Amino acid sequence: MEEYIYHYTSIETLALILTNKNIRFNSLKNVDDINETEFSDENMNLSSHILISCWTDNDNENLAFWNMYTPNMQGVRIKLPKIIFATYDFNTTNNIGIMKNNYVSNSLVPESECFNKNYWILPLKDYFFPVEYTDDENLLKPKLFNDDINKRMYNAGNIGKYKSKIWEFQNEVRFKILIMPTSDINKNQLHPLNDVFKVLEKNIQNTIESYYISILEESFERMEITLGPKCNLAQELIVKSLIEKYNPKAKIFKNRFSGLIR
Repeated sequence: MEEYIYHYTSIETLALILTNKNIRFNSLKNVDDINETEFSDENMNLSSHILISCWTDNDNENLAFWNMYTPNMQGVRIKLPKIIFATYDFNTTNNIGIMKNNYVSNSLVPESECFNKNYWILPLKDYFFPVEYTDDENLLKPKLFNDDINKRMYNAGNIGKYKSKIWEFQNEVRFKILIMPTSDINKNQLHPLNDVFKVLEKNIQNTIESYYISILEESFERMEITLGPKCNLAQELIVKSLIEKYNPKAKIFKNRFSGLIR
């Protein structure tokens, strides 16, 4: 049985998704739970380097989502198959500091986008995962580095994985990418793998606030859109017009709460 995920957003954002056929990944430092930007390592933070796209796997309409993530409950809920993005397997071929013929699998972006002179997008094994809810401070504030002399990264995979139990109603699932810079603010060269500690110690921020990844065509065409509970006729006509122009195979549904909320 195929699984689906859901995203609550504005009509304006829907227009961009339909027009460009892609999904925006945003910096973890901008998420609603401010605790997600805290780490156990003193004066170190990796939240600007983690970019995520947030969804829920709860198929029941949620009034809290409509209220929190759509303007005045006049947005939309987008439903898509869980497999939204293509994944890429490749052997590294470039010569910008990464060893050639390293095998990379399940990357959300092709090699041509992964490695360039400004930044590297480092493929993560678990690029899609359900958020786990806990009150364990050791999980909510992950440790980035071991305490050994080498200061090696502890586990980037745990970043963005845990949230406080107060958010448990979200049933959130996420896509995640890690972006590391190739130079500091003075244009001194950095190696995204070897200089991770330096990046964090000197608080070198990621300059990319967002990144866009294309939606698979077959998933795009199976999109379903539910109107917000307070959408008016004009907004409904706008959404219908967008669908007719950019994704005529998509389905649109009225909200089951329409007329029940002041």
